[in-house]
Amino acid sequence: MPAAEFVATRKKPEFAGSQKKAPPFMPPSEFAGGDVRRKQQAAGMEIRQVWAHNVEEEFRIIRNAIDQFPYVAMDTEFPGVIHRPAKHPALLTAGDRYDLLRRNVDALHLIQIGITLAASPTSPPALAFEINLSDFDARVHRHAPESVQLLAAHGLDLAAHRRHGVRASALAPLLMSSGLVCSHGAVKWVTFHSAYDFAYLVKLLMGRKLPKSMPEFLNLVRVFFGDDVYDVKHMMKFCAGGELYGGLERVAATLQVKRAAGRCHQAASDSLLTWDVFRRMRELYFVKDGVESCQGVLFGLELDMDMANKNNAFMANKNTALLAR
Repeated sequence: MPAAEFVATRKKPEFAGSQKKAPPFMPPSEFAGGDVRRKQQAAGMEIRQVWAHNVEEEFRIIRNAIDQFPYVAMDTEFPGVIHRPAKHPALLTAGDRYDLLRRNVDALHLIQIGITLAASPTSPPALAFEINLSDFDARVHRHAPESVQLLAAHGLDLAAHRRHGVRASALAPLLMSSGLVCSHGAVKWVTFHSAYDFAYLVKLLMGRKLPKSMPEFLNLVRVFFGDDVYDVKHMMKFCAGGELYGGLERVAATLQVKRAAGRCHQAASDSLLTWDVFRRMRELYFVKDGVESCQGVLFGLELDMDMANKNNAFMANKNTALLAR
């Protein structure tokens, strides 16, 4: 992990409000195929493993569930960074950080996407999916060796990804038809330090390299994911006391939030932890004023987010035309 504008055509639910009641969603029975199976966690929280052999079925589950569980926590895993700043990170502007992000994301391949679904901002996670991609091959593709070694040490079987994973080109249309993206405000996204995460997803959905302009990138984030995007790393700035800092694992420990399933540096497990950290932060620090003031800001790109908000009418029309091609 380390991470504009369209017109809504249906009424957006309030972030803390109630949703229209639907019959309880019941996922189908356990699916096993080949030598790759879903992981059933001892505590009862299941991480549904998504591979090429079951991707269609798992996305059918997502499509059926998204109306009842429209709150989505997301995380990704990717092979580190290969382009590094020429100056100290503290001296980088938002534009510098985006340029660095763009060069890395364009050069590298996404490995894993984790998605957690919940019914409301206060609800526990209901479903978690770990989508394993096949495109990355450490034998031929550029990567940061220490990052790939870290992923392998935390349980990612990159050989299984190559053999059994989902191709990015096959995943993109499934995401587009899943109800997760281009939802006209129906889906709310919760992330942690997610500029890179969204950049990889935008690249996957567009099937092309990222735009050189950061305002255009931020516009694409809104086109695909809407305005209701919450980056917990950004939200930490507004938590009184200053005790929240560092990475996801440290913040969770400070808030006494335990990992529901899986291990760190696994995308679905980290998306679950992100969701539970968000719920705890909201409960402790945002009871009075709510979280809406943190809406639509990606950590590290904050300075340009407001500028993008004011100047994206042209970009929105341009990207609508791109999506129609």
